[in-house]
Amino acid sequence: MREIRLAKKIIFTLVKDRVQYNGRLIADFLSIFARCGVLLILYWYVFKLNNGLVNGVTYITIAWSMFLYFTFSVLRLRDISKEIMRDIRSGSVEILLSKPVSYFWYKIWWQIGSGIYPFLVIIIFGGIILFSIIGIPETMSLGLFIPTFLVVFAGAAILSLILYSIVGFMAFWIEDINPIFWMVDKMVMILGGSYLPVALFPSFMYKIALYSPFGASQFITHTVYESWKTNWFLLISIQIFWIVILSILAYIVFLKARKKVSVNGG
Repeated sequence: MREIRLAKKIIFTLVKDRVQYNGRLIADFLSIFARCGVLLILYWYVFKLNNGLVNGVTYITIAWSMFLYFTFSVLRLRDISKEIMRDIRSGSVEILLSKPVSYFWYKIWWQIGSGIYPFLVIIIFGGIILFSIIGIPETMSLGLFIPTFLVVFAGAAILSLILYSIVGFMAFWIEDINPIFWMVDKMVMILGGSYLPVALFPSFMYKIALYSPFGASQFITHTVYESWKTNWFLLISIQIFWIVILSILAYIVFLKARKKVSVNGG
C-alpha cells in the first residue's frame, strides 16, 4: 500500500508540474512532427510510386505503426538508465537506498510520471490528426484491438523500464554507461521499427525483432498489422517471457549493486 501511495503521489505531482509548464510538451510535439512527420511524407511518396502497396502492406498500416513508435518514445522510459547513472555518480544513490521505499520502484514511477502527460496529449491529438488525414487500418476497428493494445502497451513499458534499468545499474561497475546505452538503444530503434517498419524487414531480421527483448519492447508497433489478429497471443507471450527473464536479471544485478554500496559506501 505504501508503494501504491508513493506511486500516485509521484505521478500526480509530476503531471501537475507538466500541466503548469508546457515547454516540454511543445518540444515533444515539435520533435514528433519533425521526425515522424517527415518520415510519413517520405513513405507516402514511396508507396505512391508502388501503387499504394509495399511488401503486401498498405501505407495506412505503416503510418500508424511509425506513429505509435514515436509516440511511445515520448514517455522517455529510456532515460531511466541515465537517471540511475546520475544518482550513482553524484552519490545520492546511497541516500536513496537507505530509504524505506524501494529505489528501483521509485525511479520507475518517477520516469512514468515524467512522460505520461505529454504522451497522452500527443497520442490523443496526434491520433485524431492522423485519423482525419488517412483513416485507420482494419485491425484497429476490431473488438480485440483496444484490450490487446493496452496489454501489449503495458508489457512494452515494463520491458523498456527493466531493460534500461539494467543498463543504468552497470554504472555501479562502469563509470560511463553511455557506450552500452547507445548499443542497446540502437538495437531497440532498429528492431522496434523506428525508421524502417517491422513489416518491411527481411525474414531473418523480422525473426530477430520478434524474439529478442529489443523488438519485444516495441511490440505496440505490431498492433496495427493484419497479422495481429492471429499473432497477438504469441507476441504478448514473448513479452511476458522477457519480462520474467529480465526482471530476474535486474533483481540479481540490483542486489549485487546494493551489496557493493554497502561494502564501499559504509
